[in-house]
Amino acid sequence: MQQRALITGGSSGIGRAYAHYLAGLGWRVDLAAQSENRLMNTAAELDGPVHCYPVDLASFDGVQQLTSAASVPDLIIANAGITKVGSVGTLSQSESAKLQYLLCGGVIDLVQWAAPIMKSRGHGRIIIISSIAAETPMPNSSIYASAKTGITAFGRSIHSELKPHGVSVTISLPGYVRTNIHERAGLHHLNRQVPKWMWLSPEQVVRETEKASLAGRETIIPGRIYRLTRPFLGSRAANTAWRALTRKRRNL
Repeated sequence: MQQRALITGGSSGIGRAYAHYLAGLGWRVDLAAQSENRLMNTAAELDGPVHCYPVDLASFDGVQQLTSAASVPDLIIANAGITKVGSVGTLSQSESAKLQYLLCGGVIDLVQWAAPIMKSRGHGRIIIISSIAAETPMPNSSIYASAKTGITAFGRSIHSELKPHGVSVTISLPGYVRTNIHERAGLHHLNRQVPKWMWLSPEQVVRETEKASLAGRETIIPGRIYRLTRPFLGSRAANTAWRALTRKRRNL
């Protein structure tokens, strides 16, 4: 029987790369994202059966639309996400609430829909694409970092809860990835300021995340450089370095 995966944020970036990877292995792929045009473009790139769900995953109603229309798959990749930059108190209540729901609350709702059915089957995999932001302070991105920290804690908790029932939960914590997330947030300068060796390709994130998931690991930090520096990520020195790398400069 053909295996089926549901990928949120499947129209671009890591989600798109995951769709290509799984379709190449013969999986049936279901894609969910807000932009119907981008979803259809990605679907046209893939071999095999693809179903698209154009829904707004930053809203409770959008997640409800998805869970009402889709069937629980063999694998869920909770990847949908954006970032917003702003000092504390500058994002509107609406912006903050939508970002928190997209990155955390909506993922929890999606998993709580799927997990009981996976548990009853005795098998299934859940992958949560979080961020290295869950490991280090991120001034001017506090809502993003707190949401990623929250969903990482959730994933670690249900990893232990579901493992005895044959359901694997893996949280991936990538650093800088070559996607459009920074451009969409107005962070074009990061492409020039962040050193090349700190950037990962979406394909590398997919390969390392999938390997960790199949091995039943709780967490994976893609990229050797990020794994080596993990013990220092919460330090004052790391925070100072992050500020220097990401600060906008007038001459760029």
